[in-house]
Amino acid sequence: MKAFSYPILKLTISLAMGIIASDYIELSLRALLGCIGLGLGTLLLTNYYCRTRKKILFWPSLVVLFVMGTLGLFSSKINAPEFSKSHYSHQIHSTNDDIHELEFIVQKRLKSNTYNHRYYVELIRIDSVSVSGVLLLNLSKELALDDFKINSRVLTSTFFQEIKGPLNPFQFDYKNYLKRHGIYHQISIRDEAVLVFEYPAKKIRARAEKIREYLIEQLQQQSFNPTESAIFKALLLGQRQDISSDIYEDYAKAGAIHILAISGLHVGIILLILQFLLKPLGYFRNGKFIQTVLILCVLWGFAIMAGLSPSVVRAVTMFSLFAIAKGLKRTTNPLNTLAVSAFILLVIRPGFCFDVGFQLSYAAVASIVIVKPILDSWWVVKNRIANGVLDLLKVSIAAQIGVLPLSLFYFHQFPGLFFLTNLIIIPCLILVLGFGILALVLLGIQKLPIILVEILGGIIQFMNGFVEWVASKESFLFEQISFDLKALLLSYLILFFGGIFYHKKSFKNLMIFGVAILSFQVFVRQLPSLIPKKTFIIFHQSKQSLIGFQTDQHLEIHHDLDTIEKNRTVIDFKIGAGIKTQTSDSIRRLYQVNNKLLLVVDSLGIYNLKSVNPNWILLRQSPKINLNRLIDSLQPELIIWDGSNYNSYQKRWKLTCKAKKIPFYQTSEKGSFSLYF
Repeated sequence: MKAFSYPILKLTISLAMGIIASDYIELSLRALLGCIGLGLGTLLLTNYYCRTRKKILFWPSLVVLFVMGTLGLFSSKINAPEFSKSHYSHQIHSTNDDIHELEFIVQKRLKSNTYNHRYYVELIRIDSVSVSGVLLLNLSKELALDDFKINSRVLTSTFFQEIKGPLNPFQFDYKNYLKRHGIYHQISIRDEAVLVFEYPAKKIRARAEKIREYLIEQLQQQSFNPTESAIFKALLLGQRQDISSDIYEDYAKAGAIHILAISGLHVGIILLILQFLLKPLGYFRNGKFIQTVLILCVLWGFAIMAGLSPSVVRAVTMFSLFAIAKGLKRTTNPLNTLAVSAFILLVIRPGFCFDVGFQLSYAAVASIVIVKPILDSWWVVKNRIANGVLDLLKVSIAAQIGVLPLSLFYFHQFPGLFFLTNLIIIPCLILVLGFGILALVLLGIQKLPIILVEILGGIIQFMNGFVEWVASKESFLFEQISFDLKALLLSYLILFFGGIFYHKKSFKNLMIFGVAILSFQVFVRQLPSLIPKKTFIIFHQSKQSLIGFQTDQHLEIHHDLDTIEKNRTVIDFKIGAGIKTQTSDSIRRLYQVNNKLLLVVDSLGIYNLKSVNPNWILLRQSPKINLNRLIDSLQPELIIWDGSNYNSYQKRWKLTCKAKKIPFYQTSEKGSFSLYF
């Protein structure tokens, strides 16, 4: 493929690989600088040698890629928040129980959970020390703080809490997700004294939040119903917190979840609308320049209205380069322009490389650039309307090809009616974005006509109704697909070598393509079913108990839940472990686990069973027992308790086990208990 001959694309891929490698390679700054210096020195000497001897060598290109990869490692290290001397982590030397006086700025509102409103906050001060860094704040819903808004300055006293990692296998790692965003601790405010002050918006992002907050206040005064308002705020202001879980689930099942988060799709549509509306300027002198300036102003104005979130900044940066390239009439490959934008973003913010939105956006656009010309050569119609519909279908298929492996890896589902959804939803989205931007401008001057509100509300209602209809066709939704990192890498290798074979048909390329497909079949489809697996696991489940026995690709679950069908813990385990069949049963009193006998003591507190000498004890449902007496009576090797027990009981049992010097396992701290045999 000719596009891959562009140097910037190779450099960007090498930079990204270096950033990804920073998760697995620990090198000091001195070592990294030494590697970069050695690489650059080698290149200078090689260049001098080639010029004086008039020779051409191939291996210096590999050195360039090595230097770029090392630069990715270096960039990741120096851009890590804790690299800054002012980062708050350098001031925390005590236990989590120590109370600190904290001063911070409210940075971003997240979706609330059952008990708390949740925010990202930017630290200003710990006690008397000025610091920097971002924390996750859990603000109790019982506290009525009407003035607690974005960009407010808050003064309170609380303690730092570690963010827990996943407590069950294959569970979403929220701790690692926050770490990618430079967040390492959380704080909670329940009944503490809190002082909230108005804070002047000094930074661009803070001013953008002020503008968005004003627009949301104006929007709430319009005649949108709650659902329409929530979708409008998601599509144009980047606020998804108010979307109900039912609507969100319907969009996910219909394959339209991507439109609820402002991304490259939205900005690309806005760019196309602007290019169409401003096309007449191209006929005037300097019209192309004026057109490009206006497009950039509108794109970045939209980014400001959307709060300058990372996903919006990424998308606007990417399409700004496309607009500039077209405005300058440069004959450049779109994939090359895409690589330039990715390179700029990764140099500034290496953490983008791990962001799911970044990966999906660039995979989709790259796939459209590469695959759509192929589809254009296959399907051609002369009718303009039919050709427009066909073009939309081609773009949808091309984008889906690029993002499918990532979608399966992260979301483990595939909406079979995605092409039908996109044929209807994307035209609706074009209308919502076009009328919506106009509505935001008119909202800003408080001149929004009711007819525009009714038009937008009608389009959004139609979208929601269509999405609900598609989501109801559950037979076309393929869920709980096991797809791990190995499958992801092999899938993209298949696409890559398939593209090479399409453009250059040769026996060698055919063999490489065939080996990639065969590798996927062997390592992803066949090998996991041939490797014998036996696992006993006590899951961590709040207020309930879950015990599992895995035998190869079968899972037997023992539980006390009302229903097990939609339990997230079990679903995650089935997907991650590649489970094909499942059975359920109630929890028993005794279990034989390999050569160990497990006695389950529940709320009845019965443990004196004749002729039974258990090796392990499982405490569940807060049994009212004297643990000292149980230990003296049964002399177990290990005591386990799960998340179904009261916290006060768990604290007391921990002290007893430590006093008795007997091993214990607490799932709420250590996660699920597993035994492989």
